[in-house]
Amino acid sequence: MTSEPAPPGARPPLRPLRPLWSFWRPLAGAAGTGAVLTLTAAALNTTSLPLFRGLAALSALLLLGSYWVAAPWFIARSETWHRVITYVPMTAYVTAVGLVVAAALSFLPDDPMTAGSALLMIWIFHIGGGIREPTSFAYERLRGRLTWAAALQVAAMCCGTVGAVCLIRTLPVPGRYAPAVFAACLSVVIGLVVSSKKVFERVRKLATQLDDRAENLERHLTRLSRGTAADRDQLRNAAEDAWDDLHRTLRNKVETGFHLYGTFVLPPARLSTLEALVTEAIANPGGSAYREVTERLTVIRAACASKIDTVA
Repeated sequence: MTSEPAPPGARPPLRPLRPLWSFWRPLAGAAGTGAVLTLTAAALNTTSLPLFRGLAALSALLLLGSYWVAAPWFIARSETWHRVITYVPMTAYVTAVGLVVAAALSFLPDDPMTAGSALLMIWIFHIGGGIREPTSFAYERLRGRLTWAAALQVAAMCCGTVGAVCLIRTLPVPGRYAPAVFAACLSVVIGLVVSSKKVFERVRKLATQLDDRAENLERHLTRLSRGTAADRDQLRNAAEDAWDDLHRTLRNKVETGFHLYGTFVLPPARLSTLEALVTEAIANPGGSAYREVTERLTVIRAACASKIDTVA
């Protein structure tokens, strides 16, 4: 027996509220994390070495226990939840940097040494790696990486520059060298402006090349899938050349030319997966691999659309 359709204008039935006990895992994890923070603060404030060791060991056990309890709940969440959860460390990093910058600026102009040291530490931490970009949802987050990687790089450069200027101004330099010190500070600031401009130019050039080469590969794969058997070898060679060009571009870092430092365009694991799909699409034209590659290239091009600058 089938249910009768709802009359026009009727409100859909309300979803039943989930009982509070169903959220015991995240609540227990949050409580454990709060206890860890409290114990860590107590350990840092104690002068007793045995007590410090005991609190540190207890904090480590509580942290592992909190993760063990809360992990199944997070794993069972939807894709949207996972995208939010995996971006929490980066959000926390940006918030922490903002708080450190605000605290450093509060020391000016009375204590430029402390302010300069704090700002320089932000730059050093960022250069040393900072908080890595999450590798999950690599294609969906590409648009954000092309924006925030450059913005964070320039922000770290600004912190380092202002910190260096603050420290230079605190040096015990005789008065006759004051013009030289001012000129050095001005040169550093000018260098910051030029470097920041180059970072954003690099991102626009990278996005333009990614769009062009992704479109070129997609076009060659389409021609290969629709081509005749007589032209198959020539079309395969052209598709392989197009992939080589795109692969070299995908291996670049977003905001810097140093391969050991910076934000990836695609994580190495995702790049290897894409390479395997392209190889299969070239070997078997028109198959499922071709459709998957086309979908991913479309996402890459959509992420680059707002950054395209053919005259950068």
